[in-house]
Amino acid sequence: MPAPGQTGWNSNRYALIAFGLNASCLLVLFVNLLTGSTWWEAAVIMAVVCLGLGGAAGFQARRLRIKERHPLE
Repeated sequence: MPAPGQTGWNSNRYALIAFGLNASCLLVLFVNLLTGSTWWEAAVIMAVVCLGLGGAAGFQARRLRIKERHPLE
């Protein structure tokens, strides 16, 4: 639980982070295509990292959303 003066990270923040990371993955791949795929090795690595982190953030958002809907009392 967060301290009394702080707000904790809720599922919406994690969902926005997941959306941003997944969108950045698509952006990296699209820019790679526009530049003629000259740096495709680095682009693929960056895209995989972004997708992995986006998936982890999405999983955390789902976990927190379940806890927010059904709090333990």
